[in-house]
Amino acid sequence: MAGHDAHDDERLFAVVGAAEGTFGHFEPDTPPLIDSRGRVRLSFSRVDMFRTCPRRFRYTYIDRLPTLPSPALSFGTSIHAALEGFYDRKLPTMPSEEELVASLYDAWDPTGFGQVPRTEQLEYYRHGQQVLRRYHRRVASSYRLPAATEAWFELPVEHEAVVVGSIDRVDVDDEGRFHVVDYKTNRRVRDRAQVAGSLQLAIYALACRHLYGALPATVSLDFVVAGIEVRVALEELDLEAAREAVLDTAARLRTGEDGPVPGPLCGWCDHRTICPAWQGDGPEVLGRAHTELAALRRSLARDVRRLRELEAGVARIEAELDPPPDPGGA
Repeated sequence: MAGHDAHDDERLFAVVGAAEGTFGHFEPDTPPLIDSRGRVRLSFSRVDMFRTCPRRFRYTYIDRLPTLPSPALSFGTSIHAALEGFYDRKLPTMPSEEELVASLYDAWDPTGFGQVPRTEQLEYYRHGQQVLRRYHRRVASSYRLPAATEAWFELPVEHEAVVVGSIDRVDVDDEGRFHVVDYKTNRRVRDRAQVAGSLQLAIYALACRHLYGALPATVSLDFVVAGIEVRVALEELDLEAAREAVLDTAARLRTGEDGPVPGPLCGWCDHRTICPAWQGDGPEVLGRAHTELAALRRSLARDVRRLRELEAGVARIEAELDPPPDPGGA
């Protein structure tokens, strides 16, 4: 292959302790969470985690330590996917209750159930079927296709930050007004004051304006397990406070703030084993990180070898199919 140096492969395969620049243009060219325009790249979950505990944020989003998937997260992902399919349709005909329930099979995310008995996964699955049945009965009389499902956005906040994410559902009424809906799959239902104070919904309202040119008339959290939707008017949101929360998080991240903040959520943190606030009291983390590193290195080596083999094979076949002209011919 023209221009190919075998030494390049040797350097590429030496991934353990490889010097900076080894992987050429595949190397990161900006610090973690900083985009090509110098903005801090955030999301609601990132802002929320940083404001709760900067050290957990660092371990998760900057150090990129692996976290263990959980049944609750996989359950939530599965329900979200089933509801996305329920609304993401070309024709306005509502799927039947049985169709919605059956869609859970294809939407099911098993990743969080690897460490639990199969009977527990089956209990979650049957619970999901019940949740979807109740949801179908609740919305059957008002079903209509939304303006969008899983509406991806990249919302710039001044020149300092960009907030990314996706809105579960954006409805539009007969007057052309937008209504933002976010699904929640935990059992705890929030009251109106808590929904009105939701940083997530305020960000989504700003994102709606960025995507469609208008703020929503209402925003709501749909607690699909409990079967309750809590909706508030736009006027009840503090959009300026949401904007300030994003800018404050971006500014504190730039200073390198990463102190631990012990609190009620520490019991569910994957990183307590290395957190200075807990002196190693928690699930083991670095062993999983080393295991993932080794797996990534093996995968990289396999992928590069496969790439080179396929490149060589394509080059040989192209040469066979299009041989050079015979210099002695006419």
